[in-house]
Amino acid sequence: MNAIVSRRAVLVGGVAAGSLLVGGVTFVLASQPAPGAVVLSKTELAVIEQASRVLFPPGIFPVAGGDGQTAPAVDALLADVIDPPAVTPFRSMLAALEWGTLISRGTRFSELSEEEAAHVIDVWASENPAPRRVAFDSLQALLSMAFLRRTAVIDAIGWRVGCFG
Repeated sequence: MNAIVSRRAVLVGGVAAGSLLVGGVTFVLASQPAPGAVVLSKTELAVIEQASRVLFPPGIFPVAGGDGQTAPAVDALLADVIDPPAVTPFRSMLAALEWGTLISRGTRFSELSEEEAAHVIDVWASENPAPRRVAFDSLQALLSMAFLRRTAVIDAIGWRVGCFG
């Protein structure tokens, strides 16, 4: 019988995914918050800045992502807004993004060129496999919450709070 996916491929994929998850959780538990940060390590802050550079490029808003202000805002959201049980899985996802490219591209995500990082983000945003897509959605949601709260962005899109009789 000619199977589309062999048992060996499933086993190897499962072991690789499990190793990446365990490695990510271990990395998260062993990392200390960066100076000035409450939750995120220096490496995690770098991953967020690289991803925000791709998700919020120059020319769309008056400020661009990757300018050093998105990651501290994400750190504040994780500390003050996001439920604590959701923080560790988010940090594990950042570790998977950071270290996953070491195998495929020979360097960590935070050290990739902007073009290579955009390609990685596009792959994570694709529909298959679904867990990677869900991870991308959570990354995009949290980075968007942090980026779109900036005063310059709010003013540029014309958002106003309150009653406007």
